[in-house]
Order: sequence, then C-alpha cells, then structure tokens
Amino acid sequence: MVYRKGTLGSGLLYFVYFLMIALIVGGIYGGLIAYFGKGYDYREREANLLLQETKDCFADEGFFDLNTDLKEDLFFDKCGFNRNVLEDGNHMIYIKNKNNIEFSVGVADFRVKCFLNARTKNRDYPICVPYELDGNYILVGSSQNSKRVAA
Repeated sequence: MVYRKGTLGSGLLYFVYFLMIALIVGGIYGGLIAYFGKGYDYREREANLLLQETKDCFADEGFFDLNTDLKEDLFFDKCGFNRNVLEDGNHMIYIKNKNNIEFSVGVADFRVKCFLNARTKNRDYPICVPYELDGNYILVGSSQNSKRVAA
C-alpha cells in the first residue's frame, strides 16, 4: 500500500523555501545598491550657499563699490573663506561689479562649463548659480561631486 497523506505539505514547503531564498537575495541586492549607489548631488546647494555668503560679504564690506582691483588676500581675510577650499579645483567665484572691475577665485574655466547642457547628466561638470543686482554680477559654481572615499 502506498501512503500519500503528507505529499501535499511537502510540496508546499518547496514554495516557502524558494520564497525565503528570493527574499534573502533581494535583501542582499538592495543593501548593495544602497551602499554603492550613485550618491547625492550637492553641487547646486553648495553653489547657492557660496553665493549667499559671497553676497553678504561683498555687501557688508563694500566691495561692490570698489574702483580698483580687489586683492585675493583681502577677500579671504574679510570674507572668512578658506583658500584651500576655494582653490581645490572644484569651486569658482566670479564677480563683476558695476564699475566693470572683475574678480575671480577658483577655476576660471567654470565660466564656460557652467552653461553646458551636459552638466545635468555628468556630475564632473559644475552647476553654477548666477546673481545680478544693480549692475553687479556674481557667478558661483561648484563641481564637488560626492564620491565614496576609500579608507
């Protein structure tokens, strides 16, 4: 005599087993995507923050009304920016006041790269924020891409 009472339950356990394996593999895959994902794009936020700080400094110190060239040392002393941060190859501050006096700190090539259409797809290009008021023009750019640093 063939005894078949437990066969259906044994077959259902294979379904549960494969479901658990799929959940474990999906969890590992999701964890890897979360850890090694694209990262965050802070270029525009950083450019906006630099623009706000630069506007405040230039308004407070009266740099917009200068008739002579602004020296970099005076800019860094009065505005409180760190020279190593702005000259690291990832930032630019360009200012042209109403007297047509120009001042630039950082990567000068960003004035061209700021307006390329590829900046939205390629994170190595800068995102820039322009500002104009009373004949004063400020262009601030950041290309500091968030990357995982190897320890």
